[in-house]
Amino acid sequence: MSKPFELAFSNPLSGQVVSDSALVEARLQELSPDLTKRMLSDVVAQALNERNEITEASAPTEAGVLQWLKTVKLLRTWLSSKDWSIQNTQNCPFIVSPDRSVSIVILTGSSETGRQGFGEPTNQAEKGVVAERFIQNNQLALFNQDSFKLAKEKQKETQVWALLYHYDKKLDEVRYELSLPTAFDKKKITAWGERLILGSIPNNPSDFSIRADAPNTPPTVEVQPKTGTN
Repeated sequence: MSKPFELAFSNPLSGQVVSDSALVEARLQELSPDLTKRMLSDVVAQALNERNEITEASAPTEAGVLQWLKTVKLLRTWLSSKDWSIQNTQNCPFIVSPDRSVSIVILTGSSETGRQGFGEPTNQAEKGVVAERFIQNNQLALFNQDSFKLAKEKQKETQVWALLYHYDKKLDEVRYELSLPTAFDKKKITAWGERLILGSIPNNPSDFSIRADAPNTPPTVEVQPKTGTN
């Protein structure tokens, strides 16, 4: 069983927002060589497909629940193959890097998620309960000021980053980012130390069904045998 990780915290005031693709990729590599835009995009895109599996008989919240569960499973499965540790603290699923410098939790975000210049995102209510329970149990105290001071005094520290995503029903797309939360109040994340904007992925279920069909039969050309003279 892997050891519990200790948290490091940045300044609780909001920090920089990185949206340039090359700079985001470079920053991900600084956090861990295992983190890439392509990998995170694949995880989010595959989880998005789960939304298209619901039927009229499904519960109203099923699409969102399936998408979140699939995102958690895919990210933790892929990173655990790179020797990251799967941890569940008070039923909150984390994945922790081999050197224990980074831990990632997956949260659904508000409409500002994955955008720059539209204000700062926060966690949505239905997923905020995950962070709320985590903090209330005072096991790791993600965002409180005493923890900021305590973490600075420790030699071994782990930063908890959030893979935050938002499904926009109007635009039929999911926007996402990997960001470092630094303050929490009234069940909501209120500040970010750093935001890495990862972009958006359109949801095109019709395209998915087309790709799932058998490939088109290649055209055939009838060839008439030549009749020649002897």
